This record gives sequence, structure tokens and C-alpha cells, in this order.
Amino acid sequence: MMPNQTQSTEAESLLAGLRRWVEIETPTGDVDNMARLLDVVATDFVQLGASLERIPGTDGMGDHLLVRLPWGRGPGILSVSHLDTVCPPGSVAMRRDGDRFHGPGIADMKAGGFLAFKAAQHIAGLVHQPHLPLTLLYTSDEEIGSPTSRRIIERLARESRYALIAEPARKDEVITFRRGRAKYRLDVEGREAHAGSAHASGRSAISELARQVVQLDKLTDYSTGTTVNVGEVGGGTARNVVAGRAFCTIDVRFSSAEAGRLVDETILSTGPIGSDVTVTASGEIEKPCLERTAGGLELFSLAKSIAREQDIDLVETSSGGGSDGNFTSAVGTPTLDGLGAIGNEWHSPNEYVVVSALPRRAELLRRMITALGS
Repeated sequence: MMPNQTQSTEAESLLAGLRRWVEIETPTGDVDNMARLLDVVATDFVQLGASLERIPGTDGMGDHLLVRLPWGRGPGILSVSHLDTVCPPGSVAMRRDGDRFHGPGIADMKAGGFLAFKAAQHIAGLVHQPHLPLTLLYTSDEEIGSPTSRRIIERLARESRYALIAEPARKDEVITFRRGRAKYRLDVEGREAHAGSAHASGRSAISELARQVVQLDKLTDYSTGTTVNVGEVGGGTARNVVAGRAFCTIDVRFSSAEAGRLVDETILSTGPIGSDVTVTASGEIEKPCLERTAGGLELFSLAKSIAREQDIDLVETSSGGGSDGNFTSAVGTPTLDGLGAIGNEWHSPNEYVVVSALPRRAELLRRMITALGS
């Protein structure tokens, strides 16, 4: 889709505004820089007459910013955007490469958060605002699983009629499904003994761990979308000592709430296979599924019709990675994800947004909010 002169001017204006947010690098846990960025975001929203609540960070994380726009009543529309990024400060050079602009966290997902602000700014300037209220939450810990913002997100989602998540997209698409994610650790305790003179007296924790890993591998089922990956292993003290301790960490992805529940119960109830050893399992479901529901598909249908008016064939897609949309969907709120900027290579030094696509993605999000609110 070739942009016209008006769209090109708008694209450059959107990029200039977005750069103000991107230039403040905010890797997860950088409390000071997150505070600086939230000051900028808050100043932008104050001009719209929004009410702001700064939610203090906990457990070493930065603050979160809750924004409520001054229109509408009852359960409304929730937008959740994370402002934390992945790459270490200074490792991603901000630069222009034709239609691509690179920057730390620019696609994932500062651009989405900025486009949500621009949607609110546009609506605030209308003669008649939507009947449904608009609430926006900017968080500081999504890249590590949203441990300090999850409960806030779930509470706000229960109070809302719809959730729109502006995570990035790779093309003209939106996301209606995301797999769930869980993380676990197995700790095995055996009995140390000299590997030469008393081998029979020992009980190898490493050998037990090897048996457990074989069983864990059997939980992977590609036909149902369940994958179980042992990512780290460790244990023992010396080559000539029967290992008294061993551990492994486990990443699980699943495609339905039931599949997640089953694998969660299976891993947490893990018992020893060998004799005279103990096995302790710990962990939890970190993110439930963003399931492909009727409510989510209705939102996709609306988005597709809006895009069609722009001569865009918007497509529905899925993702193996999680987002805060997993939480809003899991509490029963119809959710549409992937409404942010078009780009790619997130979490890398080459992360970028497509500059010319910014106006049409801004219009899609803005018109979704106005259509749902009206």
C-alpha cells in the first residue's frame, strides 16, 4: 500500500512523537528511567483532561500508570501497554534505514502504547466522545511475565467490556490467539558417596534427573500444541563423587486452559522414579492462554471491516509468545491483540517499526475504540 503525501506527513509526525518515548531506555527493572518515561507519558495525558494514578512499583520493578479518560460510563474499553524493554541500555542504536526506524523496544511495544495515546488524543478532540469509558494501563514488567502488574490487569479487565492490546504485528494482521506459558523447576536430592570405593552406597541425583527428563519429554504433544522444554540442568560436586543434588528448569507452552491445567498438575505432582531419592517440583502457570473465543472473533470482524475501508485485507493470526492480553482474555473479557505498529526483530539490536504503516495502524486502533465506544 503506497502512502500519499498526507499519510507520509502523518507518519513522520507519529515517528517524531514516538521517538520521545523510545529515547528514554527502560529495560525491565530500571526504576529511575521508567519513572522518567512515565513522567513524559503522564504529561501527555494530562493535556487531555485524563485522571492519572501512579501505582508504586514493588519487588524491584518500576511504577505503573493508570489513565482514565474523562468520558463515558459503565464497563468500557481497556488498553494495556508495557513500556519495559529487553536489550541492555546502549546496545540498540536509534537509526533510520529507508522505511524502517530502529530503536530499543520501539515495536515491542512503545509504538503500541504511543498509538493508544494518539487514539485517546484524537477522541478527546471530537465534538462527541464515545459512550463507553476508555482506560489505559502502562506497565513496567511485562517482559518478565508481569509479576507485579498481573493482578492490576486482571482487575481492570473484569471491570471492562473489551480489551485492546497494541502489541506489534509483522504485517497487516491482528492476533486472536496466544499460547499459554508456564515455568517449573525440579530439585532432586540423592546421597553422595565416593565414586570408586563406595559407589553402591550412593544415590545419584543426576541419574534420577535423567530419568525425569525422559518422562518430561513425553509430555510434549505437537498435535495439541503442548511443548515441554528442559532448558537448564545442573548438579553434582566432582567427577569422583556420586551426585547428591541436581536440578533442571522447564518451560511449558500450551494451547488451551485444560491442557495447561493437566500439564501443571502432572509436573507439580512429580515423584521419584528411582529409590532413596527425593524430587521436589515448584513453579506455576505464568500466563494463561489468550484463547480464540467468540468475543475475540467479533472484535476481529470489526477490525477487518474497518481495515477494508482502507483497502487493507487484515488477517487473523496467532502467536506462541504471551502478552498481557493473555490475562485479559483468561478472565473472560473479549480481547483483540496485535493492534500495534508493524515491525519485526523485537528483542534484538535490529528491532524496527515500518514508518509508513504507522498512520494506518493508528487509524485502526482509533476507529476500533470509537466504534466499540459508540
